[in-house]
Amino acid sequence: NREARLDALADLAAQVSRTQWVSIAGNVTITMLVAFAIALTAVQFVGWSAAGPEKAAHLLHDLHPWHSLALLHAAIAGVYLFLSGLISGYYDNQALYHRIPQRLRRVKWLRALLGEERVGRFAAYVEQNLGALAGNFLFGCMLGFTPVIGELLGLPLDIRHVAFASANFAYGLVGMQFAVPPSVVVVSVAGVLLIGLTNLVVSFSLALRVALRSRGITPEQTDGLWPRVLRRFLARPRDFLWPPARAETAPDLQSP
Repeated sequence: NREARLDALADLAAQVSRTQWVSIAGNVTITMLVAFAIALTAVQFVGWSAAGPEKAAHLLHDLHPWHSLALLHAAIAGVYLFLSGLISGYYDNQALYHRIPQRLRRVKWLRALLGEERVGRFAAYVEQNLGALAGNFLFGCMLGFTPVIGELLGLPLDIRHVAFASANFAYGLVGMQFAVPPSVVVVSVAGVLLIGLTNLVVSFSLALRVALRSRGITPEQTDGLWPRVLRRFLARPRDFLWPPARAETAPDLQSP
């Protein structure tokens, strides 16, 4: 019934939220550490700065949530994340429907070049990862082409992805030689987190809409979903950030 469907969708929103926040945390942590390592190593051993003071100030300004177009650009990146998911699903389906792994195993010159065992591993890799490879490649193309399209159209189009924002924050701090007011650091960190949140909300909302339409569920049937999700978040925010403890099965003490 309708209430059960809304409860199930609220559960799904909580599950997606906590898995995606782990992904965002990994993006932010690894990207920031790598960017700091590259920038500091370049300055220390090569004498080269990835961003001068002017460029560094510009990078930090672009992370400001309301003094820049960071959140609008993050929404554009969220749309691209949604599209890359569709592309990944399409190519995964194509790999299965057209039996691409089986065809690869039968290519004579490939078997002669790599051998039966390597061809088998390659075909299995393609079967498991073709969608991810195509989706990530085209996602990168969409991110890279957006500023160019903005220049051609005379529009302030750009993208803000949480991984790039984290790296820009690190390069900006090193470029300013860490002579940055604490307020700027706090606002920049908040900007990085809001960019990640916008990436997630936009991509998830679009993906959920497509998933519901594919099941023949109309918007009227899910009316009241987001207020329900908000009430659940306010009542049990931990469900959106951390997986629940696994329920342990009580041992059966009765004799068979």
